[in-house]
This record gives sequence, structure tokens and C-alpha cells, in this order.
Amino acid sequence: MASVEIGGYELRFDTGSVFYTENFFSILGIPLSAELPMNIEKFREILKEYTEKNLYKTKSGSTKLYCIRIPEKGVRYVRMEVKNENWVQIGLVEDVTVSMRERLRIEHERDYDTLTGLYNRRAFKRESESIFGRRKKIRHAAFIMLDLDNLKYINDTFGHDWGDEYIRQAGMCLEEGTPKGTLCAHISGDEFNILFYGYESQNAIRKEISKLKREISSRIIRLPNGQEFHLSISGGIAWYPEDSNSLGVMRKHADFAMYQVKQTDKGRIAEFDQKAYEEKYRDSQIRKEFHRFVKEELVTYYFQPIISAKTGEIEAYEALMRANLPILKRPDVVMKIAREEGALREIERMTMFRATEAFADLREKKRIKGDALLFINSIASQHMAAKDEIEFNNRYAELQKQIVIEITEEESIDYHALEIKRNAPGFEGAFALDDYGSGYSNEKSLLDLAPKYIKVDLSIIRDIDTDPDKQQIVENIVAYAHKRDMKIVAEGLETPEEIQKVLELEVDLLQGFYLARPEPVPGNINEDALKIIAAFYK
Repeated sequence: MASVEIGGYELRFDTGSVFYTENFFSILGIPLSAELPMNIEKFREILKEYTEKNLYKTKSGSTKLYCIRIPEKGVRYVRMEVKNENWVQIGLVEDVTVSMRERLRIEHERDYDTLTGLYNRRAFKRESESIFGRRKKIRHAAFIMLDLDNLKYINDTFGHDWGDEYIRQAGMCLEEGTPKGTLCAHISGDEFNILFYGYESQNAIRKEISKLKREISSRIIRLPNGQEFHLSISGGIAWYPEDSNSLGVMRKHADFAMYQVKQTDKGRIAEFDQKAYEEKYRDSQIRKEFHRFVKEELVTYYFQPIISAKTGEIEAYEALMRANLPILKRPDVVMKIAREEGALREIERMTMFRATEAFADLREKKRIKGDALLFINSIASQHMAAKDEIEFNNRYAELQKQIVIEITEEESIDYHALEIKRNAPGFEGAFALDDYGSGYSNEKSLLDLAPKYIKVDLSIIRDIDTDPDKQQIVENIVAYAHKRDMKIVAEGLETPEEIQKVLELEVDLLQGFYLARPEPVPGNINEDALKIIAAFYK
């Protein structure tokens, strides 16, 4: 293991003395002799000039990181920590170049697509959301969703290596055809995203888009058969703030505009058309049914058992919504329309009351385990009105300690709503972070919510027995959770092999079709699943 060079200094303001190690200035890249006479004023003047010139980032109040460019030696990273106590100031410097280079390398591999050199999906999402968190700097923006035409033809005709080259050329075209500071990303396969932002007007962005279109139209690829093949890209544009001030809605609008192009005349980049969007998606019949659904609360709740990974005993049930209407059945469709219709608050209230009502009824009839917990899905951005919270507590006070509020990662957490839920009258239960690994800012949600339960998303659990990367993700979150008295729920279990693997990874609770399907009256746990658990701990 390479050694780390450390130096330091001490200033005594009571005596005016200065002490520093022989290597102190050399670590900082300052060409001064260690034997040079130095008083406090001169020393602090040198440090001030150095810190103002080279500051890279502040790690904490007393620790700062500096980036120094040393002629013929390249870049050096130095960490400096300064502490003051009475009449003494002590500083410690450390050459952290090796660790910083490794960190920057890892960050680059994490954030950049290896094929095109553009941002990947995760980095684009993070950076674009960060930009929309500073709305004053956005001014006018355009979100462009692009789809690379003819990729399947090239893959099928000339092979995937030439398909990759086609994608690579598209990436180069986007990078060379957009100004510095524009967010460009290769999302997956034939999909790219661009975010222009910080412009004075739509027309200013349109000029840049026109340049990009010319760059695309002039790009030619010579295929193995000698054919010159023009790069062709279809795309859709959504505007901020004209079309929407929501990044998620802009993405949806850009996707719609691109879809319209792909359905009509490929190879164009067209702007979002609100009228066409409304004609296609605002189907009056389904919306009429939705409003009837909300008004009459035409909903049934199914319950799926969650069992102990150690004993196989039922520890909880998750309440799952089912709509009682002929063309409005799927919960995801209900939620989609609720968002568009501004009715999420009504869905939140309905879910809390009706799910608890159904659970209480089963409990009274002894159709479920009476002391089991009730997991209720809650919308991250919503909360009940104060009068509804009071009414809920009046009705279900004795059940409050059994309720676990699941916060899904399908949308970002509203912290005002979260605090209202946390401080709701009579609430004695806990929080669960649902769909961990699939949605918004996993680690940040985990830190902010501080849940009692973490439900690992089925996209990670699926085929976990054959995927080392998924196993590593679960192993990491289990280690994190257990140190903090949190419990891990593996949801979406569908095979014996998946159950065996998550048991090996030391998850706490199990949920999925292989164990028991959701039912209005939950049934028994699959005996084969219980045998797997018993055999594992035998």
C-alpha cells in the first residue's frame, strides 16, 4: 500500500512563534525552503494566497480540499484541516492525490456511458433534477428526447459492432453539435436526452437546435458494403416554462412529441403540441369513470402477507388497491390519472381509510393474524387534511401502533408532507421505504426518511440467485440496515431459488407470489416456501 505524505504547522499567537514540518510547503506545491525565517503574519499571508487560489471544495467547517497544478508534475490534491484552541492554531495537510484520482475515476465510470462518452441515464437524471432545483437559473429551457432511427436495420444487416458505431457517431454528433454546458446523455440503446437551459428565450434555444439539426443531417457513416448512410434521429421538444415547469411533465411531453414524429415522418425533431396531446390522452370516458371511482370510493383492498425470514410466521400484511370498475382496474392507471387530474390527495385519504377499514374488519372476524402489522402505501407528495387525520385517529386509535406507512420511490419525497404524516394525531407506527433501488435518489430518501423497514424492489430481487451485482446491492443495504436497527423486506419473490438466496443474504422479511398472492381474505403461506426457510435454519 502506497504511503501517504503528511505535514503540518503550529502557530502560537501568545508568543508569535511559527513551527512547520520540513515537507509542509513542498506538499502544498509552494517553492519555499523549510529553513526560511517566518513570522505569523508572513505565514498567514502565504496561506491566504494559496487557499484563495487553489480551493477545490469544502469538506466540512475546518477541512478543505485543494487542487494544485504543479508544472511538469501535473495535478495534486491536498486535504487541509485547521483547528484553533485558545492561543494556538494547528494545521494538518495530507497529499490525497492517489485516493482522489481513484474517486474521480470511479465517479467518471459511474456517470458516463462507455460507448458514447456522454452522461448515462443516472447522471443525466441527477444533474437535470439539480438544475430544476435552482429554477432562477433555468430561465428558458428545452428538454429534447431523441430516438436513433434505423438502428435495428444496421444491427440486423451488419451486426451489433456496426450498430455500436452508429450509436457512437450519434453521440459524437450531439456532443459536437451542442454548446458547452448543455446536458447530453445516452439513456439506453437508441435513446438520447438533451437539456438546453439558461437561455433568454425560446428563439435563442431554437437557433442552437437548428445548428444541431444541421450537424445531424451532415453526418455520414460508411457501412461495410461501401454504402454511405446518413445519420437519422427523430425527436420531440418540450419547453420550460411554456409547456410545463415540471421536469417530469416535460419529459412526458417530449416523449409524446417524439412518438408523434416516429408515427408520421421519421428524421425530424418536432415541438410538443398540447392540442394533439389532449386529443390522444384525455379520453373523456376513462376520466368520467375515475371521478366516479373517487366520489363513490369504488375500491377493494387485497392483502398480501409479509413473513419472517427466520420463522416463516406472518408479521405483516400489505394493503393493495383494486378498482371496482370495468375499464379502470390497474392501480398504476388510477395513479396516472390522479396525478393529471390533481386528485392525489383524495387517493391518499381513500387509501388510508378504506385499507384500514378492511384490515379492521378482517381482524375483528379473526380472518387474519390480529397482532400483525398493516403496511399502507402512501403517496410521497401527499398527506391527509387535518380534519381527516383527527377522524382517522378517532376511528382507528387502537390500530395506529400496527400501521406502517410505505413511502414509495416512484416520485420524490415532499418533506412537508412527510412531517405531517410523522406527527399525525395518534400515529405510533413506523415508516417503510418502498421500491428501494428503483426510484428517486435512493440513498437520500433513506437518510431523510430514516425508515424502520426498507423494501427492496422486485427489479433487484428478480433473478437475484444468478446475478452477483444484485446480490452485492442487497448485501450492502442489509449491512447498512442492520447496524441501524432497520429491517429489510425482499418483495416480489417468485421462485424457490430467489428465496434461498435472500435468506443467505440475511434479509429479515419476505413477500411475493411464491409465498402468498394478494387476496381480499389472505390465505395460507405456501408450504414449500416454509420448508425452504425451515431447512435453511435447521
